[in-house]
Amino acid sequence: MRFNRQRAVTEAGRAAALVVACVGVALAASRHVQASLVAEHESIRAGEPFWVGLRLKMEPGWHTYWKNPGDAGLPTRVKWTLPEGFEAGPIDWPYPRPFSQGPVTSYGYEDEVLLPVPISPPPSLTPGKPVTLAARVDWLECQEACVPGRADLSLTLPVTAGAPRAAAEAGGFADARRRLPAAPSGWTFQAAEKGGRITSSMAGTAAAYRLALTPAPNAGRFPARLKGVLVVHDPEGKARALRVDAPVANKGAGGVAPQAMEER
Repeated sequence: MRFNRQRAVTEAGRAAALVVACVGVALAASRHVQASLVAEHESIRAGEPFWVGLRLKMEPGWHTYWKNPGDAGLPTRVKWTLPEGFEAGPIDWPYPRPFSQGPVTSYGYEDEVLLPVPISPPPSLTPGKPVTLAARVDWLECQEACVPGRADLSLTLPVTAGAPRAAAEAGGFADARRRLPAAPSGWTFQAAEKGGRITSSMAGTAAAYRLALTPAPNAGRFPARLKGVLVVHDPEGKARALRVDAPVANKGAGGVAPQAMEER
């Protein structure tokens, strides 16, 4: 095992869902990234939360950024314009990969990524009357140089009385969820400041690791807690991402006892 660190009818209703639902297309041109909104299900029901996703397709060699871009970059941002009574939750961010150029390391996505977002509709929706979701999306697309990207997107979904069916994009949502950092149940973690570094150790059921982290020159004071995402690869190369959040003991304090990371 190796370790890498990285910062839901009637038949008529169903037919209507297929005809009416449409995926928005970027109105503002981007040279290297294609953005669109997609839905996990073909329709929605009054009062039942559902998922939409921002899909970004990058040209070979180009990438966009994670919520924490690292030493350089900007995270992708979504500003929603929703019908009355609708509310959008935050993006669920799949774990990223690192991009290094000299001493600069950033975190993001290449090829394609789907960023899921939960939407809560009001209980007053009328079956048969479609709704349109709109979003202004901004991102930074980078290769050796970086270019700002922007798109105005929309997605129209039917409202039905019956249970929605999975859409063609449902598999993409499942893949994205498999890449979401999970609570590290069964792991222990401890961290302490020592010699100008944060020395951390982590232990799971099958392995243990130690890691020395050097803060950036402009970081200022050491953090009180060490937060981030730990990506562990098994011998076959399959990755699992874990959420890490643990206190940092001050130097000279003798360290801290291992803390079991409970699932919340």
